[in-house]
Amino acid sequence: MNIEDQLRTLRWRDPPPEFLKQTLERALTESRQRPGVLQPSGAFREQRDSCTRRSPLAWLAFIPRPLRLPLAACWLLALYFKLTTPEAVPQSTLQNYAKLPAITPSQFFAHLEHIESLAHELLEHHYGPTPPL
Repeated sequence: MNIEDQLRTLRWRDPPPEFLKQTLERALTESRQRPGVLQPSGAFREQRDSCTRRSPLAWLAFIPRPLRLPLAACWLLALYFKLTTPEAVPQSTLQNYAKLPAITPSQFFAHLEHIESLAHELLEHHYGPTPPL
């Protein structure tokens, strides 16, 4: 069974409503503490020039803390699928491959020897002749 079929057969439980409510309240509270956010009083919180705004990871400060770990897990899963999923081959390419004559083992090895000889010629040309041992 491949990974795709395994993921399709999994059943996920919904998180408890208390967890969702607590996470949302915490995210809203923390988001109101960020600079440039409208406060409940109607005023904007002052923007301060801190070292976190200059670092390459400054965008992390804009993600509420309770959401960082689930987002990181989703991003890693998306990266995994992007790296492991092969690109689709166009149908026209598959049809062109089907039209090619079948190669025999002797033709394959002759072609391989030809490629190796060309590679040795190029290396000699690039580095010069190899001295005898």
